Amino acid sequence: MKKIIAAVFAISAVLLLASCGSTKTTAAGQAEELNLPAWVLEGKRDNTGIYAVGAGKLSNLTNSLKMAKAQARVELATTVKANVQAVTQTLVDDQGATGDRQDLEALTENALIRVDTILQGSEQVDQFIAKDETVYVLMYLPYSTMVTELNKNLEETNKKFNRTSSAAYTEQKMAEAYEKYFSENKN
Repeated sequence: MKKIIAAVFAISAVLLLASCGSTKTTAAGQAEELNLPAWVLEGKRDNTGIYAVGAGKLSNLTNSLKMAKAQARVELATTVKANVQAVTQTLVDDQGATGDRQDLEALTENALIRVDTILQGSEQVDQFIAKDETVYVLMYLPYSTMVTELNKNLEETNKKFNRTSSAAYTEQKMAEAYEKYFSENKN
């Protein structure tokens, strides 16, 4: 099962890189043509965290910056939710047991509700103001922050309920999955 999961992630990574590679020169060319930093159109990727680009153009630069940050945070939240669901789905598929599935789904639902707490670890790493006064921001959320916050969430959730051996096992598996997923399958 682990080999199948690893193969699926490897194929996904190859497809992602292939799709990004075909548009990279186009995006870089467009960015240069529009006199924008490359990250505005291409985004940014590395193995330490998740990046998101936001844009805003309102009546003044302060409000435009707020709008751009909010838009980037929405994109970060969407990515965090997708990653948490991917980890959970992989674990559910791997576990197979109905009781564990219910525990995993409950933990995932609680983690998704708490995405705003996870996003508190995000930061603005770049900013660009275009000639038309559109503000672009590049926001960043470290994987280490995500794992720490998700594990805190697991601990807090389990403190609220009577902890069965099944729940403790599920919590441990979920924590291991977060750590493994975000250390091996980075964007």
